[in-house]
Amino acid sequence: AVPRSNGLTGFKNGDVSFTSCTGTLNDISEDSINNVVRQPKSINTNSPTGDGQIGLDPLAWPLIQLYSFDNVIIKYNPGGGLQQVDLTYDKIPNISLEIDQEKYPQNSEVFVTINDIQLNQDPTDEDSWTFNIDSPISVFYQAFDSNGQDAANGGAGLVNLRPFLSALDFEDNGILTIDLGNIMELKTNSEQPDDSVNNGAGKTFSEIVTLVEEEPYSGLFDSGDFGHQSTIGILNDAPRGKTGIIDYNNRPISVLTGFTTAAVSLNEPTLTVGDGFSFLRPGTEVPIILTDPDQNFNSGADDDLDVFKDFSLIPTFEIGNPITLENSNDVQFFSESTDNLATDGDGANSSVAPDIKSKRLFIDTSTVTNVEFEKISLNLGISASELNEILIDTSISNTFGTNWINFDLRSFANDLGINDFSDTSITLSFESLGNDSIRIVDPGELSPKRFVQLDDSDVNEISSKSGSVFVVINFDSSNDSTGVGNIPNEINTQPIVLDFFSFGLVNNNDIDNSIYRFELEETSENSSVFAGTLEIAITSQLNILDPDFIQTIRTIDDKIKAIVTNRQVNEEGISINYSDLDAVGVVTTTSAKSDFNTNSGTVSLDSASYRFGQPVTFILRDPDLNLKSDTIESYLVNNDPSSPNVDTVGKDGVILLEILIKDVRYKRCTINGVEFGGLGSTGFTLIETGPRTGVFEG
Repeated sequence: AVPRSNGLTGFKNGDVSFTSCTGTLNDISEDSINNVVRQPKSINTNSPTGDGQIGLDPLAWPLIQLYSFDNVIIKYNPGGGLQQVDLTYDKIPNISLEIDQEKYPQNSEVFVTINDIQLNQDPTDEDSWTFNIDSPISVFYQAFDSNGQDAANGGAGLVNLRPFLSALDFEDNGILTIDLGNIMELKTNSEQPDDSVNNGAGKTFSEIVTLVEEEPYSGLFDSGDFGHQSTIGILNDAPRGKTGIIDYNNRPISVLTGFTTAAVSLNEPTLTVGDGFSFLRPGTEVPIILTDPDQNFNSGADDDLDVFKDFSLIPTFEIGNPITLENSNDVQFFSESTDNLATDGDGANSSVAPDIKSKRLFIDTSTVTNVEFEKISLNLGISASELNEILIDTSISNTFGTNWINFDLRSFANDLGINDFSDTSITLSFESLGNDSIRIVDPGELSPKRFVQLDDSDVNEISSKSGSVFVVINFDSSNDSTGVGNIPNEINTQPIVLDFFSFGLVNNNDIDNSIYRFELEETSENSSVFAGTLEIAITSQLNILDPDFIQTIRTIDDKIKAIVTNRQVNEEGISINYSDLDAVGVVTTTSAKSDFNTNSGTVSLDSASYRFGQPVTFILRDPDLNLKSDTIESYLVNNDPSSPNVDTVGKDGVILLEILIKDVRYKRCTINGVEFGGLGSTGFTLIETGPRTGVFEG
């Protein structure tokens, strides 16, 4: 058997018995068809005895020699002694079928691996087999090549091999069947980009699974591609405790669905006894570990718990009473920036927040199909008075602080085609949609995930409103074709986040209303262990009103950085909550909790006594001043002569530390218009001795 060539006649495609062919082989540069030996070694054309050492026609290479397996001996005489190999042909041993997990959560991948060397038809390249798993049970070789290209689809060579398996000496192997039950579905991937194949007779096979050899001559075939996507998956609504069946070589394996109880831990670092620090040390990254096989959807890849994925459960840490989307409802899509609904009827879409601890809003767009939209609206589910309770209105006496809006709209970018957020704005309405509107986020301030400060003037205006609160997100504020989205025949829901934060002081009471969501990452493929970190910074008189400091927090990340304004102990301790389906299918809350104590700073000197001219070193120990885990903090002297706090260490005129000599501040004096002395003149600076030490010297 030689590669098929247009110069030959009388050839057969392998679907009937072979016959001799005649004609002249085409030049090697012309197209030839060879479905069986696809990556052959080059023929030796340098031999003095002829091409291939025995005078082969190079245009016929590679050739497949057919012969009977009766006492086959291959001999080679290299001139230094005879070498020979005896070939035997017998039953194929060690045929097996494996799946990657014992129990599968909803929406997970099912990876099937078959070990069968008989499926290795081409020793030079990866073989591909496509099975129609239901009536009619069918078997196709190289319907797709190993890269997913349409190798033979619709061609005369795409033959259902099932009737010929026995003649090819297959026994029970060579046939894959699957009972999907009500838990599994068939999918496409890069190695099987189509969900059906057609043979040369025009028949369509639409329940197919393709397995590709892992490497040439391995005999190991699996259902996953290089992107770790399988052609078999678990339904996103698969019931718990149900099974499907995958059968190869008459050895069925059950695919079981179910849930596993999760565990989350907050691993405090071990501290030296007597160093005076609390367990959760400020400015130190503390490991967060979640173990949950139910979130291990893909055993062939590292899974990430992303906020924008509707199947991810998100560990969450909340302080105070931030306003979130947990009570939101009545989501509507608008085809223009006017009030034209993008849907028939009332335009409302069902929206739920099933992950009650992460307080995301899941928007169901399955009832809105094939329409363009430019904005959405929703009822925030709270009153204006509830919103005003957490916002800090700095126009009121003894009220200081900042207000923020925290949002994540990445699901709209991923699913609904909103790729440009440069023209997006957010507006609040009160009592009814479109009434008493206040724009709180202007175009240019938004990206798919961001943390934005609210203007004091907007907060003051909100304080005068009443009634229900509505939110309008306009993706195309200037009607210039940017920010236009499209809802396809969507099967996913779109989780979004929109929170109101506040930090500050009201009547000398600390205010901290915030929420943090951990996007943990799987530590390795199929580990079911997800990791991240939590870093906490404590506000002080120097930074509680500083927007630049507030913006250093990371609210949605695998490395969360949070701000606390006071100690968090007992029932108000640091609590990371995780809403999980346990082993019996009941939603339970798993938590990791730890106290977080603030620390009292102490000042000492490096010596009990000093001689004249000897430098004096001041040592300040206060872990709360360690604001970042990877930096060395420093605090400078106030050198503004007009400030009442000149020659003190601090920030923006606020005192952190002052040095007194005989109970009088070491302060500059002015004689005849010239300044003399003072702490600033010495070059004094408080510098941390190293990252995360909380020890400062000056």
